[in-house]
Amino acid sequence: MYFPNKPKPYEATFVTMTDRKHVAVPVEYADPEEQDFNLQEYLRRYLRYWYLFPLFVGLTLTAAFFYLQIAQPVYQSTATLLIKDEKKGVGGSTTDMLEELTQFSGNKLVENEMEILQSYTLMSQVIDELGLQVGYETRDGLGTRDLYKQSPVLIEPKVLTEHAYQEPLIIHLEEGNQFRLNSESELRTFGRTFRNEWGEFKVLKGVTGSVVTEVKVVFRDPVRLTEDILGRMAITQPNVKSTVLSLSYDDVSVQRGKDVLNKLLDVYIQSSLNDKNREASNTLKFIEDRLGLITGELGDVERDVESYKRNQGLTDISAESQIFLDNIKENDTKLNEVNVQLRILESVESYVQSDNDAVAPATYMINDPVLVSLLTRFNELAIQRERYARTTAANNPLLETVNTQLANTRQAIRENVQNLKRGLDLSRQNLESVNNRFSAGLRSIPQKEREYVGIKRQQTIKEGLYLYLLQKREETALAYASTVTDSRLVDAPKASFHPIKPKKSIIWLGAFGAGIAIPLMLINLLFMLNNTIQTRDDIEQIARVSILGEVGTLKKETSPDSIIKMTSRSAVAEQFRALRTNLQYLGDGSCRTIMLTSSIGGEGKSFVSINLAASLAYADKRVILLGMDLRKPSLQERLRVPNDRGVTNYLIGQSRLSDVIQPTGVHPRFDVITSGPIPPNPSELLSNGRLPQLLAELREQYDYILIDCPPFGLVTDAALIAEHAEATLYLVRFNYTLRDHLRHIGELSRTKRFHNLSVIFNGVNYGAGYGYGYGYGGYGYGYYDGEESQVRTWQHRLKRMVAKN
Repeated sequence: MYFPNKPKPYEATFVTMTDRKHVAVPVEYADPEEQDFNLQEYLRRYLRYWYLFPLFVGLTLTAAFFYLQIAQPVYQSTATLLIKDEKKGVGGSTTDMLEELTQFSGNKLVENEMEILQSYTLMSQVIDELGLQVGYETRDGLGTRDLYKQSPVLIEPKVLTEHAYQEPLIIHLEEGNQFRLNSESELRTFGRTFRNEWGEFKVLKGVTGSVVTEVKVVFRDPVRLTEDILGRMAITQPNVKSTVLSLSYDDVSVQRGKDVLNKLLDVYIQSSLNDKNREASNTLKFIEDRLGLITGELGDVERDVESYKRNQGLTDISAESQIFLDNIKENDTKLNEVNVQLRILESVESYVQSDNDAVAPATYMINDPVLVSLLTRFNELAIQRERYARTTAANNPLLETVNTQLANTRQAIRENVQNLKRGLDLSRQNLESVNNRFSAGLRSIPQKEREYVGIKRQQTIKEGLYLYLLQKREETALAYASTVTDSRLVDAPKASFHPIKPKKSIIWLGAFGAGIAIPLMLINLLFMLNNTIQTRDDIEQIARVSILGEVGTLKKETSPDSIIKMTSRSAVAEQFRALRTNLQYLGDGSCRTIMLTSSIGGEGKSFVSINLAASLAYADKRVILLGMDLRKPSLQERLRVPNDRGVTNYLIGQSRLSDVIQPTGVHPRFDVITSGPIPPNPSELLSNGRLPQLLAELREQYDYILIDCPPFGLVTDAALIAEHAEATLYLVRFNYTLRDHLRHIGELSRTKRFHNLSVIFNGVNYGAGYGYGYGYGGYGYGYYDGEESQVRTWQHRLKRMVAKN
């Protein structure tokens, strides 16, 4: 503790004992702020509670043992998937033939595919196909064991209630292919449908040859199960420059972990193929519709040619007619191509304006690369929007972004179609004007031949368009048949050989660390909450008063009211001998009237005063002990003497001095004057002037006068008595006196209210927490008889090591 203001150091007398010689050593109390950190003292306070460390270490290690017995080991299954992302260099250098065969492949973003793989829709499909809604467990020692694909029974749920998701179903297997449900006594057979509070379900026979006799069936809510599985699955991109994804899934069942990853990849790949096949199917349907229309028109034209030739009897065409026919044929071919392009543009324009979700048709017959690129982009965005609509919410930012891109692309297509139509209209007008010129030339040809040329021209046009559509249909069918996924499995799912958790080494180390940390925190909390005196350093730093001596605790079998045999060599007896010796250093060495007081009751004033008086008597000194605690006397009980007369009788003038002095029976030179009857006005009685007369008479008869006073912190009696005392011994008790009381003691010392004030540290616990070396001479109290000095326990050796260090 620190003082807010920094007082100057001052000297006090501290008495030590070295080689049985007592000398007075001046001690300078340094400013607390200048004192160095005492590591030994810091460690000693933990050594006092050394037994907590093995206790808590044992408890935490036991808890770790049971945890490892109960916890199921978790294994990690991993798989590696390659995503063909053209933006990152995968699939961008293919040949023309490969591009033709993979015209519906499109491009994928790795980030989008990571989100799709973790989508709720795909995982729900995995759970349904694997039947993970029903789990099977059995008791295995203190813990449980998962019975995935090892259960001797199987459940086919038809209808489940809310109770099924809250309580497990226990199946007890009996002999003869029979079983019991929960605590029921009725035997049931396999293959039947049951209906109870869990719902309606069928119980089937599972794995044969199993030794399991009790199976706990757990019905899992699909929504919570999906969230749980997604929470235990992780998808990472090991290298941001590559398109390889690493999938990992943690599960207590090795087989189930691999099955979940396998099924997830199957569902993901099948979903991607379905999207591509849907696009190719829509394109084939459009081409088939156009082929049907052209086939009908071509048949009509061929029948017209056949009929015309038969009716007109034509077999050949003149050279001039052939020239006109070739020119008109070439021009009409271009005109028909323009018309076809216009129809396709009208079809595209109609599709864009209809704002439906179908795939844009017939992009292969459009010559404009910009429009082809826009339609391809539109197809990709439409497929992407449909995919997001299945896996994300309606207000998802990704879906809104795709919708915005679709709207922008649709507007660009409209503008491009309008521009192309205007250009094609001009081309058609030019071609029609050319046709008009050729038609004028044909007027010179006989009417029959001219009519034949017109019919033959229509036939040629329809044949060319028919062959073109047939070619595109075959190309589309080939691409449809060779559709492959944009993903490739690099490493099949495999499980870790050792469980990833619980890690036994970490659990044991953590348990051991907790066993050390918990008592450390408890001890620190205890010291933080404890505001009592723990060490003599507290007295020296806070009160800054000299300590005349220390008194340790008595043995448990010794009553605190008993008087110590001063002829013994016990630790406490030696302490009182040292205290007796140190009395000669109080003041100038002539202090014979000594007052003993304290801050509060229970700090050991009567105990110390009696035993100090006995020690002085054994040193051949005549000693008298005055019981001046007129409010709550206790000397008569400890010394077992009557209290019918005493100090009170003398102060009021009822008795003479010789009438109130009583022998104690402890030693012939040790007498006592008890307090006598309790007066109604103790303070006034002490101030009536007879107390100095009493002390003066006693000084003539005794060498030492010890005054047992009431606590100074509670009443003013001690202050009245202190005026007549030559020295004051202030009792401070270990783990009892409050730190705040030390400040009052320091104030008393600085203001000189008590003459020759010194402190006796009473009730000191010389355990490991207090520290070795506070005994006189530095040897500890194990040297003396009665303290089991010959016992060489490891605690004593540890304290000796600490003291030497």
